[in-house]
Amino acid sequence: MTEDDDIDGLTGEYVLGSLHPAERADINARRRADLSLARAIETWQRRLDPLSEAAPGISPPTHLFGSILSRISRETGRSKQSAQIVALQPNRSWRPILIGALAACLALAIGWSIHTRTGTSPKHVAGMDCSRLFKEFWEGLEDEKYASIAAEHLAAVSRMALHAYDACQAGDELDANALFNRLSRIQF
Repeated sequence: MTEDDDIDGLTGEYVLGSLHPAERADINARRRADLSLARAIETWQRRLDPLSEAAPGISPPTHLFGSILSRISRETGRSKQSAQIVALQPNRSWRPILIGALAACLALAIGWSIHTRTGTSPKHVAGMDCSRLFKEFWEGLEDEKYASIAAEHLAAVSRMALHAYDACQAGDELDANALFNRLSRIQF
């Protein structure tokens, strides 16, 4: 994030009134000396002024705040005096997350485009029929052997078979072959 982006975000929050009071005081002090900050605040004010003129100002009823505190204290079991109001500050670190998410989507779109254009999938690239190998392994187990396998041993064999299938699907022919061969040599 650049300094200009940071200033733009801060001044937007300043004009909206969503800054913490200490941050707001800091911006007030800085805007006198920093012309770019003052211009950014004026830009945001010009941008948002039409919105405030469009709707008339409405003050909440005077009893509303007391009513809210009463409901909070009833729900939390605290007295009115001990009920705390927490001001939530917006998170300004959304831009890097958004940029990362967009980059990931772009990479997926490009990968999918290449995959569909070439018409090949990893199991064809590796020259192996992954589904057939996986199915043949499980069908090769005789019922009486299958029934005698301990649960822990069966779980380990199942994990190895899934790992072999995943390696095959990923196009890792060497690893898939090694795992399927190892599975075929297991003695139950």
